[in-house]
Amino acid sequence: MKKSKVKVNQIKPLINVPISFEKPEITAKILKKWQDIINILADIIQIPSALIMKIHESEIEVFLKSDSDGNPYEQNEKVSLNSGLYCETVIGKRDKLLVPNALASESWKDNPDIELNMISYLGLPIEWPDNEVFGTICVLDNKENHYSELFIKLLYQFKNLIEQDLYLLIEKKHLHETIESK
Repeated sequence: MKKSKVKVNQIKPLINVPISFEKPEITAKILKKWQDIINILADIIQIPSALIMKIHESEIEVFLKSDSDGNPYEQNEKVSLNSGLYCETVIGKRDKLLVPNALASESWKDNPDIELNMISYLGLPIEWPDNEVFGTICVLDNKENHYSELFIKLLYQFKNLIEQDLYLLIEKKHLHETIESK
């Protein structure tokens, strides 16, 4: 098992996060489903950006991005870890992060996403069934946004759907390995 080091806002030193390269590939059918999920999120919450991020050993990738107007992120775009992205804190703490307005926050005012005018953030960690980190599901806005309890509940439900897909991928892989060994 490998580990990534992520920068968690206001915490030093860097946090070790377990990741793996032995996980199954995400199928085209699942990718389509996840794309629909983030498009729906962006539409319902009326924000420019919904993302599924994937962590790698030394970088984080925009795995999927909503097709919404004004989304400044590019699919497959990668950024080095330890840059202080919102998602790194979510991954390092393995907990929800809500930043209504980074410009009004001393600890978030230098976040790299501000350069893209993404000043508001809500994100949750996505984990494999063995508790290794896949990445995050998050929404970002170019204006202050406190995100209603309903939107937060919706994000949790989508996180659960994604994690269920990861569980099923692992189970399918184990089943194929069992069949092959017999």
